[in-house]
Amino acid sequence: MARKSLSQSDFIEAGTEYLRDHTLSELTMRVLGDLLGVDATACYRHFSGKAELLTAMLDTLLGQVLEAVPEVVTAPRELLEAQCVAMRRVMHDNPQLATAMVASEGQMPNALKMARRSIAALRSGGLDGDELIRSYQMIESYVMGATQFDLMEAPHNMEIRAARYGMFEDPAFVRAARSVRSVAAITEESFLAGLRILLDQCLGQSR
Repeated sequence: MARKSLSQSDFIEAGTEYLRDHTLSELTMRVLGDLLGVDATACYRHFSGKAELLTAMLDTLLGQVLEAVPEVVTAPRELLEAQCVAMRRVMHDNPQLATAMVASEGQMPNALKMARRSIAALRSGGLDGDELIRSYQMIESYVMGATQFDLMEAPHNMEIRAARYGMFEDPAFVRAARSVRSVAAITEESFLAGLRILLDQCLGQSR
């Protein structure tokens, strides 16, 4: 018997889980209904369509980013790094939704909360005016852009990168390419190193 009391969170959770092994184009209201044992029309009681569903799924993930940063973290530099790392982790765990996140135009309360928290941290670090805006944009572009690039063709993205390293014919890259795990580790280390340099620059610690 079909369940009668499904909530928005049930559809969000089922859709997010489905996208761990399927593409965005494969997710439809009919598929979602089948997953939950209800008619597709049940989905439309909570969402006007797939676009609104995706927006809700994305905002739920951003809520996870917010929750990943402890309230006790108040130092601007530490807060920004923790939030950026949490954002990358969530995108890494949900590559299909990471693609949608880059192009999302929907209203997302958690996205707004994240932005305001980042801006407040940058202001606390002494930034204002155009410098504040540039720093915010640089950090956002770095995290979203670098992570999206690293996730291209997931889940085989590191295998592809390892193969590319092997073509460089440079001893260091060839050596790293022998292990997909090594390539993945270097990728994460590179992201974090770049993030720290960027944060130091934005907050004036390297000047």
